[in-house]
Amino acid sequence: MANITLNIPGASGFLYSGGRGAARLCITAETPDFDTETLRSWRNEGFDVVYVPADCNEKEYISRLRSVKEGLGVGENYAVLAFGDAASFCLDYYLKPMHASRLCALIAYYPTSIPDTRSHYSPMLPVMTHLAGDSVDVITAPVVLGLQGKKKRITRRIDPGIGVGERLNIGHKAYTYDYAQPGFAEQDLEEYDRLASDLAFSRTLEMLRKGFGREVDLEEVLEEHLEAKFFSMNLSDTMDPYVNHLTPAVTYTPTLSGGIGRQALRRFYDQSFLRQLPPTMRLRLVSRTIGADRVVDELYVSFDHTHEIPWMVPGIAPTNKHVEIMLVSIVALRAGKLYSEHTYWDQASVLVQLGLLDPKLAPQQQQTAGADRLPVIGRESARRVLLEDSEKEGKDYHNRLIRRARAKGKDKEAATPSVDEFATEILGGEAKGKGKTVRKEGTRGDDLKGENGNGEEAQAAKGSATVEDADDN
Repeated sequence: MANITLNIPGASGFLYSGGRGAARLCITAETPDFDTETLRSWRNEGFDVVYVPADCNEKEYISRLRSVKEGLGVGENYAVLAFGDAASFCLDYYLKPMHASRLCALIAYYPTSIPDTRSHYSPMLPVMTHLAGDSVDVITAPVVLGLQGKKKRITRRIDPGIGVGERLNIGHKAYTYDYAQPGFAEQDLEEYDRLASDLAFSRTLEMLRKGFGREVDLEEVLEEHLEAKFFSMNLSDTMDPYVNHLTPAVTYTPTLSGGIGRQALRRFYDQSFLRQLPPTMRLRLVSRTIGADRVVDELYVSFDHTHEIPWMVPGIAPTNKHVEIMLVSIVALRAGKLYSEHTYWDQASVLVQLGLLDPKLAPQQQQTAGADRLPVIGRESARRVLLEDSEKEGKDYHNRLIRRARAKGKDKEAATPSVDEFATEILGGEAKGKGKTVRKEGTRGDDLKGENGNGEEAQAAKGSATVEDADDN
């Protein structure tokens, strides 16, 4: 097991776990004490964490950095994760290849200064910088006739990087965090920003794993959770994969269903989810994307609305209508456990298919402006994704609503196929390969009992799926 190993005042050198194959991670900052939650988070990810304080003169600090790689076995490397002024020093110090021996990754959080953007690190050393704040100093060293001149410090404004990811080119991989301030990744500071911190954590974790050449199987723990959640419907097995050292959270965004914390999640699954899955529900995985600490699933979901489904359409009595939708789930994992889940689907499409929303009932104001229907689609949108094969079919199903609206405005509706014709083309017959049935009738048994194992808690909770909503109010 990984250990947090700290510098001990009065002792010489550092303490190490001494384990073979250990991924040694040096975390360094200018304070003698550092945010324990950050140290614990990286330890829980399987790294042997060594904290090196930069509260000394330059010579002593360099000695401390060099001592980090002592005791490494053959073929073992280490990585450096630096913050603030320590990050500025490390970016400059490890620019020289002779200093970067056995260093497999260097990550700098909100440094106060960075090397000249024309500088280049060793091709063997992955480097990443997380920039925050309004400005950063750039250290330049003019070269004349092969001789390096005196270093100059120039303050530059930090402009947002490109795209929504704010990627920036400063000679190595870098990101900006426009809405965050230096200190955003440390939970014991007022500047802590959870969204920016989690995003930077994911990027850092990916680089560290690549640097150490380590792969982690995120699918297994997720699949075990999904098996318990949708198929065996076992409450204990559904809850087991969630983190204990952090606060897990689940949010089904269209209805704000779910919960924060293990107790709230257990109540949600027990009272509002496991007992409320229609027997006809089928799931089919369309795509899966796996990152350093999260899994994104695109799922085709179909069911007959024969039961109330509190987490999807709370308060709606069974309509016996058939529903087909695409569902997107983003599951984040920490230390090999489920940390959070955000799930999205097109609620308007669900309501249309249940007969609760008529696309032809546009508001009076919109009818006056010429719109005779709402821009919503039923199950044909899910079918379109499920049956999509651009290599075989020549039909163009896209932009029908756009073309219809434009034609309507020009009194040329007859020239554009109607939305109903569009739906008929796609929905002609059953969808092929509907997916895996979530459960079978008559197989609920002991796995839906309460924690006491006798089913009394489960029986008492029956029909009280919205008790937590009352608490929230």
